[in-house]
Amino acid sequence: MEKNKKGIILIANYFEDTEAIATVDVLKRAGIDVDFVSLEETKGIVTQYGLKIVCDFLLDEIEIKKYDFLVIPGGRAVLRELTNREDVKDIIHHFAKGGKLVATICAAPLLLGELGYLTEKNYTCFPGCEKNIIGGKKKALGVVVDDNFITARSMAFSIEFALTIVEYLLGKEKRKEIKKMVFGEE
Repeated sequence: MEKNKKGIILIANYFEDTEAIATVDVLKRAGIDVDFVSLEETKGIVTQYGLKIVCDFLLDEIEIKKYDFLVIPGGRAVLRELTNREDVKDIIHHFAKGGKLVATICAAPLLLGELGYLTEKNYTCFPGCEKNIIGGKKKALGVVVDDNFITARSMAFSIEFALTIVEYLLGKEKRKEIKKMVFGEE
C-alpha cells in the first residue's frame, strides 16, 4: 500500500491568503498531509490581507527529505521575501532536481523561472511575473501542468490549482471525488 503523501507549503509574511489556505483545505480533504512552514523567525504569520495564522513548523524544524511535494503560494511575500533567499532556492532545487512535485501559483512561478526550471516548459503565472522567467512558454490558462511542475495564474484559480495537485498525487478518480465534495455536486 502506498504511503500517504506529505507536503510543505512555504509561507512568509504577506503571502496571498486564498492561494495558501484554500489549497491546504482541498489537499487535507483528499487525505494529503500538508505542513505550513514559516520562513520567518516565528510561527506566527500575517497574510497579505491581515489574517494571522500559526504555522506548523519553522523552516529549521523540518527535515526536507521527508516530504513528497512543495507548494508555494503567491502574494507580496514572493517579491518581498522569497526571491532573495538562498534557503528557498535550495528547497526548490531539492524538489525539482529530485523529480518531486513543485506547485506554484500567482507570482510564485517566477521563483522556478528565475532558476531555469521552466525553460522549454509550459507554465502560467500572474500577468507581469513572466518577465523573470527564463525561456518558458507562458499559456493563457488558469492552471498548467508540465512534468513535475504545476503553475497557476492567480487566486481565482486556487481551487483548480489544489484539485490539480490532488490529481497529480492521487489520480483522476480522487480529484473527481474531492471536486464533488468541494462544489457540493450530487
